[in-house]
Amino acid sequence: MTSSQAASGSHQQALDALTAILGKDNVLTAEHATAPFSKGYRFGGGPLFAVLKPTTLVQMWKALQVCVDHNLMVIPQASNTGLTGGSGPGFQDYDRPIVLMSTHHINQVHLINDAHEAISLAGTTLIQLTDALTPHGREPHSVIGSTSIGASVIGGIANNSGGSQIRKGPAFTREAIFARVTDEGKVELVNHLGISLGDDPEVALDKLQRGDWSPADVTPAPEDTSETEYAEH
Repeated sequence: MTSSQAASGSHQQALDALTAILGKDNVLTAEHATAPFSKGYRFGGGPLFAVLKPTTLVQMWKALQVCVDHNLMVIPQASNTGLTGGSGPGFQDYDRPIVLMSTHHINQVHLINDAHEAISLAGTTLIQLTDALTPHGREPHSVIGSTSIGASVIGGIANNSGGSQIRKGPAFTREAIFARVTDEGKVELVNHLGISLGDDPEVALDKLQRGDWSPADVTPAPEDTSETEYAEH
């Protein structure tokens, strides 16, 4: 068996495993189906091995391990507004096939500590965050521009957004929960979110998506930092 045949066999095994996790309608491989995900609003473009559309964090977790097991590159994508080109493949050469992980359906918002803090999951948009905060008399980090085109909270934070809310200072993530790949090629969950969710990754991610925790599990909010010297700086 040649190396290309072995790779092809491994890729088919990966597709079979991903389909078993996500269902065939949420694993896209045809070029016409993946094209809308490969190019953003302003930038991007390039071939994709597959587009995955998980609907839960647990599905995303399992799919990521399959991609790691089969040496596939993973690009996470939220709203694909493409303003910086980081949400899809570029035109450079890649050394592995690319799987794009669309988080569009993983869009829950959980307000904690009397709405002083918000947990925005991977696909949450600024519009959703705005709607969640408005009844509490609070605003997100941006209320113009990116909001109107449906950009994600994650994308805005990654760009250090300030927008019209410059008086609030630069936006940033205070605490997070994330996956990382160990030297042994295993995906592990790192919970720096400030919420006790248990040690089992799948149980923790399921609880996170459903907002299943008690106030006692949550680290108290820091002092309100809305009054900053950022604008003067």
